[in-house]
Amino acid sequence: MKIAVSSDNHLDVNQVPVDTALDLQADWLARQSIDYYLFAGDLFNDYLKTRDYFTRLQTRVPQTHIYYILGNHDLLNHVTAGQAEHAADPRYLHNRAVDLPGSDWRLIGNNGWYDYSFSSYYQQPAAVESWKKVYWLDSSIDQPESDQARMEHVLQQTRTLLDSAQRDHKQVLFLTHFIPCQHLLAPKPAGIKTARTERFYQMINAMLGSNRLGQLLESYPNVKAVFCGHVHGIHPPLTRANLTYFNQAVGVHKKRHDEWQAATFADQWKRTVRVIEL
Repeated sequence: MKIAVSSDNHLDVNQVPVDTALDLQADWLARQSIDYYLFAGDLFNDYLKTRDYFTRLQTRVPQTHIYYILGNHDLLNHVTAGQAEHAADPRYLHNRAVDLPGSDWRLIGNNGWYDYSFSSYYQQPAAVESWKKVYWLDSSIDQPESDQARMEHVLQQTRTLLDSAQRDHKQVLFLTHFIPCQHLLAPKPAGIKTARTERFYQMINAMLGSNRLGQLLESYPNVKAVFCGHVHGIHPPLTRANLTYFNQAVGVHKKRHDEWQAATFADQWKRTVRVIEL
């Protein structure tokens, strides 16, 4: 059984035509005989475009089972908080579990969120919330509760599904968008030397994920692999406790901010997509 995983393709930001990406990915998935293609969020800045893309890709590769979750960019437009929790798309894996036939493996997905636990402002949520409203794009996402409350729901949902997997004697592959462990973050940039740049650095870290999710995942010995995204750049696999974390983000290619290691989207996507065999 071959499983391919990608994240953070950002087709609109990277100005990749939809048909170009569809041709590339459908052809590659077919030629590589991929059984499952998992996407860990941030395809478009628009939920409807993301949903439509995976519907079209599934039609192109009926032999490959496709599952995706949503990142913060996908949540920016044309989706409410309620729709993000309960979307009817059969490919949408948030708060769902899927057993892989003929095996003892179970795929579990959750979009995830953040609770500021990567930041020195962890105990000052009001300060982070004020900064977020001014500087961070997530402030436009429909959200009727605090970031801490939203993260608590993520943990509750995940714990319920992990308990079920443990009772059923299933090994788990877990798919999420936000970073579940601070050890997955890149080293602190050398250019951060002033109080102002330090504050911005810590505020951005607050929005990257939650240590609590990683602690929860690592407490279940049947969780073997965790796939995430959100943070771009090169991130080697990290093994902790009983599991290995993978970040397969493609990243963003701009004149002033180029995160790619390849010259084209096709080469960058092929470079970053990960294939595992079960």
